[in-house]
Parts: sequence; structure tokens; C-alpha cells
Amino acid sequence: MEQLAAHFEGMDRISVDLESDSFYSYHEKVCLLQVSSATDDFVIDPLSVLDLSPLGAIFRDPKVEKIFHAGEYDILCLKRDYGFEVNNVFDTMIAARILGSKELGLASLIQKYFDVTLSKKLQRSDWGKRPLTAAQIEYARLDTHYLSELRDILHGELTKRDLDGDADDEFARLVRVQPTERVFDPDSFWRLPGARAISAQQRAVLKELYYYREKTAAQMDRAAFRVLPEQLLVRLAEVLPRDLDGLQKTRGMTPYLFNRFGKELLDIIEAGLAKAPIEKEPERPANRRWDTVTMHRYEALRQWRKKKAEDRGVDTVVILATDDLREIAQAPLRNPHDAESWLSTLSERKRELYGEELLALLSTPVSAPVGGGRKRRRRRRSGGGNGTAAPPADA
Repeated sequence: MEQLAAHFEGMDRISVDLESDSFYSYHEKVCLLQVSSATDDFVIDPLSVLDLSPLGAIFRDPKVEKIFHAGEYDILCLKRDYGFEVNNVFDTMIAARILGSKELGLASLIQKYFDVTLSKKLQRSDWGKRPLTAAQIEYARLDTHYLSELRDILHGELTKRDLDGDADDEFARLVRVQPTERVFDPDSFWRLPGARAISAQQRAVLKELYYYREKTAAQMDRAAFRVLPEQLLVRLAEVLPRDLDGLQKTRGMTPYLFNRFGKELLDIIEAGLAKAPIEKEPERPANRRWDTVTMHRYEALRQWRKKKAEDRGVDTVVILATDDLREIAQAPLRNPHDAESWLSTLSERKRELYGEELLALLSTPVSAPVGGGRKRRRRRRSGGGNGTAAPPADA
């Protein structure tokens, strides 16, 4: 690893990708780290090479550009698993999106610009298994092999269309992402398909089954859906088998699941039947950041962003990211007497381009929905009893 870090010294860019086992393991981890220089491709096995710290300085160095494709998850993993600080990034997927490309996947972009077909057959590989096959290593290598050339092509198009500043804003946002701790919520069983259609007592059983699956998945270090399928959990709560014969006949109960979990499942069902019925979903704390006026202000901002994007002939994300839109909509509620702070989350460039318009919009009293009576999509409520909901994630 020290020799590899020395190889990168003096270079102005590297291309980076990683593979994890989140599709297979409960405690997800980085299983491969691919790094390409201008002359070589490297595939690193973090399950064998436990100390990747020699690479920390490269990721931290603002003079070395790190090229990713859809790099948010990769950067989160590098920060979470290795404590790396990541500076100066270029993301080819973000660049393609800002350019309005219909092709956003890496394989599609490689096909478009290099006329090379990358196989997707190994996309769902269990990267935590060893030994890796030659085909897996080649698949991983190619994920970074073309990134540097692709970056140059996309950067040229961004510059030609005067969109490089917009891309830089998004790359800077990517650098700031931070990993969050995974917290299990036993009441999230309500999200299982069919949880609201069963009886209150059956829901008590379902909650116990749901918790048992999570605990077992953590112990086995397997993704929860690979321990017991969601449909089977709900079906067991519906059928409520009381003996091994009834359990074995439950639709979806495979021989493996029956032999591995059968007796424990019957015990869990009995425990759930002894619990108090669950009549209704617990109310979430009131989301005071989304009162009615703030929701209307958010809608006004969305309409402004849409019009601005049409005027510039770009995607709405080029104007302002949805996260920024939410923060700006909430700013007058958080700091009603400090207008100077309302745009503090925006880059200096965004404030120069849109600051006056946004402040004027935020200062305008909002008393009714905007958007010409646009039919709202139904949203999952996030407030308590205030009758408001946060905007959907894809708004």
C-alpha cells in the first residue's frame, strides 16, 4: 500500500470506485477498492489489506482530483470505514445529469463515448466472497479504467455550455456528505406491504417477527431480506400457524427456512399473541419545520426553479438542488428576523446568480397555495397532528 501511494505521488488525478457487500451482509463493508492512474488500474482487496491508511493523504489532498461515477455512496463508505477525508472530486454521473444526458449509468456512457460494451452480469456479485474470479476482477477494473477520459469529455461539454460552475457546486456538495449511524426502528414494520390490512393482534405478531428477523440478520451478518422475506413475515402474521405442520404449509415457507427457523418462529408467534394489540401507527413528533406557510413557500420556490430552468434550457437540478430548496423554504421559519442567513447554505456563485430573486420571493407573504391549483401527490405524513407533511424526497 505504501508503494501504491508512492506511485500516485505527483499525479493530478486518480479514478476511484468501490464494491461493498450491502446486498448480502447486515454489517456492510467495503470489499474492493479500485483506483486507476493515467497508466495503470489497481484492484485492492480491503479484506486482506486491512490498513489502507497510506492512501488517506491522496484522498485528502486538494491538489489531486478524485474521479468517481455516482460517488456519493463511495465517499460515504470511505469516510465511514477508513475515516478518510475526501477533497476535490469530479463525478461523471453528476456531470452527465447536468448536461441533460439521457444516459446516466456508467456502462451507457462508456458505450456512448467509447463504443465499448461493459457487461452488467456481475453487478450483483457477492463481493465479500473469496476467492474472487478473474471475471470479477476484470469487471471491477473496468469500472475505473475509462473514468479519466470520460471526465475530460464531460468537462469539455460543461465548459462549452458554461455549466462547469454548476457542476463545481454539485461536486462541492458531494465532498460534504457524511455517513450516519444505522438505527433500527421496530415500529417501521408498518411499512411492510399489508401491515395496515391485518388485525391489531396480527400486527402485534408482525412486530415481533419483524424484530426477530432484524436481530437474527445482525447475528448472522446477512441482509435482513435474505434471512426472511417481507411477504413471508406478513403471511405468518395473517395465518398465525400454531404448530410445525401449519408452519410448514404456510405459502412461502421453504424447506431451508422451516428447518433453520421453524421452532423459533412458532415461539415468536406465541409471544406476539400474548402482546397487546397494536391498533394504530404511533404518531411521529410534529415536524415544525414544515408548517402550512413553509409548504406553500416551498411550492413557490419549486415553481421559480422550474421557470428558471426553462429559461436557461437546463435540468432543474442545475438551478438548485432539492436539498437547498428545502433549506431555503424553511429559513424564514428558523430565522424570521435574519434575512442575511436565509441563503447561507448556497454557494457564493448561486447567491450571486439568484440571491436577489430568492430573497424577494422569501420576503413575499405567502397565504395560499401556488402553482395554479396543481394536484398534489399523496404523501406519507411526517407531522403529528398539524396536518402538514414534508415534501417527498423526489420533489
